[in-house]
Amino acid sequence: MELVHDELRPVTVLFADIVGSTALGERLAVDEVKALVGEVVTRMSRAVEEFGGTIQAYQGDGICAYFGVPAAHADDPERAARAALRILELVGAHAADIRAVWDIDRFDVRVGVNSGQTAVGSVGAAHPQAVALGDTTNVAARLEGLAEPGTILVGEATARQLERRFVLEERGAVTVKGRAKPARTWVLVRARPGSQESVRTPLVGREAELARIRAALDELAAGRGGVLLLTGDDGIGKTRLLAEARGHVAERAAWLAGNCPSYGGDLLYAPFVEILRDWVGASEGEAEIAVRTKARARLGAVLADERDRLLPSLAHLLGVKLDEDRIDTPVADAYAGWIEAVSKERPVVIALDDAQWADAGTRQLAEELLELTDRLPLLLVVAQATHPGSEGWAFRTRALSDFSHRTVELGLEPLADEAAADLVRVLVPGLDTHAVAAVVAHAEGNPFYLEELLRSIVEGAGLDRRRTWTVSVGSAVVLPPALENLLVARFDRVSADARHLAQAAAVIGRSFRVRVLERVAGNVDALPELLRSEIVRETQRYPELECAFRHRLLQEAALSTLTSARRRELSGLVA
Repeated sequence: MELVHDELRPVTVLFADIVGSTALGERLAVDEVKALVGEVVTRMSRAVEEFGGTIQAYQGDGICAYFGVPAAHADDPERAARAALRILELVGAHAADIRAVWDIDRFDVRVGVNSGQTAVGSVGAAHPQAVALGDTTNVAARLEGLAEPGTILVGEATARQLERRFVLEERGAVTVKGRAKPARTWVLVRARPGSQESVRTPLVGREAELARIRAALDELAAGRGGVLLLTGDDGIGKTRLLAEARGHVAERAAWLAGNCPSYGGDLLYAPFVEILRDWVGASEGEAEIAVRTKARARLGAVLADERDRLLPSLAHLLGVKLDEDRIDTPVADAYAGWIEAVSKERPVVIALDDAQWADAGTRQLAEELLELTDRLPLLLVVAQATHPGSEGWAFRTRALSDFSHRTVELGLEPLADEAAADLVRVLVPGLDTHAVAAVVAHAEGNPFYLEELLRSIVEGAGLDRRRTWTVSVGSAVVLPPALENLLVARFDRVSADARHLAQAAAVIGRSFRVRVLERVAGNVDALPELLRSEIVRETQRYPELECAFRHRLLQEAALSTLTSARRRELSGLVA
């Protein structure tokens, strides 16, 4: 990310270091200490980079890493959490070698993770680099120092964004040097399996979409294959509809679900590996011998005569090798053969979520499965945000063009105001009429935006849901952390010029005359990029060109990244 001006940005900061590294110098030679510490720091760095983090500094026996610099992601806290768990896993595996070589019985690392808004800017002379300064970074460093060996301690903002996908144990409040208010902390234990993620948001205002989903499932139960595409903005309710669809499947079909992680990197076929692993009954990180045994038993039974041909390739997908067999069958063929075998028992639904993050291998395998919908009771349900140019969008194009006779697309639109108000009343029954109207106006029909705004209001005001509360919601809002991550990430997917232009436009207002923007920013060459990225839209061309942010919270997100000094400067230019 090119920083022309300092910015305020949501960042998750991770600190990790080796416990008791100073004492190693008393037992080992200098070169041995360097070899041991260097290998562990390298492993920690790889874990961070595996999940898209950036190493900001090497601190002798530890690291400081950022998630959100140079670019924000909607799931930065989750990325940091998974990197932290991966650090413990990698160092734990290395501990056996350390015991064997150096006879050190106890070798551990500890990790601290914290999230929040930071001031990001370049520091340094000859080789400047971006740093994130502020309370968020200070608390993260303190949490790492307070963590027990072999554990991960996370701050409150991080814990709130992780609670649905991870197991956390509250540890209590701790004092932080230079900070008057104690910091609440949690121990990060492990990730929850995808099947254990709770669905909390009621489904409101989606009767037409549900009717079409039920129709597709009825057709599947009758033996007709198909493709169902769920598309729409981030937070519009695609994942929630998938959960509802799963409830309607019940025992009529096998539900096989996988998620395309945004941090997949070089991991091919990620959602299909997840699907196969769940079906076999193997958990992530389970011992290879256990996975191999389960694969032989479960896959061997269903593949029957095709076992010898397909099993080696499927085992390879699971990360295990069957020594007596060679891999002669391509992965796509083996996977299709397995799905065909499963479909002989009952109809099959393969549900892929967040397909906008799919890798090329996943897209190719999904296209291979398209062929099966013509002859098997197979329904492919693919949910994705609108990201033209992504592998998921390429799959959508293929399905609509070559399998139009099998494909139905549900483009999810914002909720109507009445439905959004109903959702507010269900989630927080105690809000008065004016507060309900204000939240609905700010969310503009996006259920996730609405839920996060409500959550921020309830937690900030300490509301008791048993009584009626009057809450003031102003014309501008402080973005909840999860929303800020999601919206700032949209700006980080465009060029630096486009992002800076959006910041200038946000100071003018939600709607802005392009003539004024050009006077403020110097030029508007990057405006077409903002239009293509659906951050802004044209509202009129005559008598002069005007544009507006597509959502009022996008304008708020752009404003949230400006420092006070930069905002004053831009406001002066606008005036």
